Amino acid sequence: MRYRSLWAACCVALAVSPGLHAQEPTTPEATPRTDALRERVRERFAERVQQELDLTPEQMGRLRATAGTYAGERRGLELRQRTMRDALARQLRPGAAASQDSVARLTDSLLALRVRYAESFRAEQAELARYLDPVQRARLWVMRERLLVRARELRHRRQMDR
Repeated sequence: MRYRSLWAACCVALAVSPGLHAQEPTTPEATPRTDALRERVRERFAERVQQELDLTPEQMGRLRATAGTYAGERRGLELRQRTMRDALARQLRPGAAASQDSVARLTDSLLALRVRYAESFRAEQAELARYLDPVQRARLWVMRERLLVRARELRHRRQMDR
């Protein structure tokens, strides 16, 4: 039973929502099969959200549009953050002299990106408030958070197995 729920969580983690999908880096391992699995899981999660939040088809359409917009924005921020973190890691390599100016600029930029990332969640919540009631928004938040925690756990396990 535990493995069945783990498998379900894995499927959900692979492709559930536009937000989560946006966080998945494109890899050479991506295949039509994994893409199809991601799409099926994303649709299943959407069905679950619609059912558990008791959303109308109009609300669900608006939710998909909102999530897609903000997921795209966060995807861009995540890519920039990854690039900056890599550059910072190169600057801070043991045995290499780090450029004070470069490290300061990268650190400040990373902080600014984190703030913009958080602001995107706030803006998304404000938009969701236009068509979801507070309980629906809170339940959606909890569902997404649980999903993200599960996804991180599964990624960590997958990395440990390699």
